[in-house]
Amino acid sequence: MIRLEKLTITLINDLAKECNIKFEGKLSKKEKIALIENAGIDQKTLEELTLKYLEKKGKTKKKSKDELSELKGRVRLLEDQIKFLMSKISVSEVTLSKEKDSDIITVISNLSDIKKFIRSLLSPGESISIDELIELKEIQKIPLVTLKHAVYDLLEEEIFEVIEGNSRQKIGGKIGRLKRL
Repeated sequence: MIRLEKLTITLINDLAKECNIKFEGKLSKKEKIALIENAGIDQKTLEELTLKYLEKKGKTKKKSKDELSELKGRVRLLEDQIKFLMSKISVSEVTLSKEKDSDIITVISNLSDIKKFIRSLLSPGESISIDELIELKEIQKIPLVTLKHAVYDLLEEEIFEVIEGNSRQKIGGKIGRLKRL
């Protein structure tokens, strides 16, 4: 004999609707099952309906697993596309001027120059936290987004690797310390 207990509450409710059984008030799963079993439904019909809803239960699980794996694949693809776009973003020249003074302040944010500077900070085997990196006077002139792109490029080029370490600030929410390879 097939047991109704294997069905979810939603499927038990659907089965009851198909058998024209209405539940009054809030009932537990056991109470709903007892009402269905005592409703005078032919045993064979009840078994067929139970099998039908057990199949639905199995299909629902398979479908959600398939959807989840498809979603994971799409997220991975999106992450790859974002990394690609970030590597292709070119950083432009920023020019600031003071109004009453004739001084013109120019900050050039060239990604390759920033990467060279960061590389020159450390010898192979040495590490630096993102807090220490951001506190450097030369780095403070650079927009944080540009620094982020430079760090991602250096990681992709396998010049640096991410290691465990304490840092209040993190790049991408997870990069707190870099080690020169």
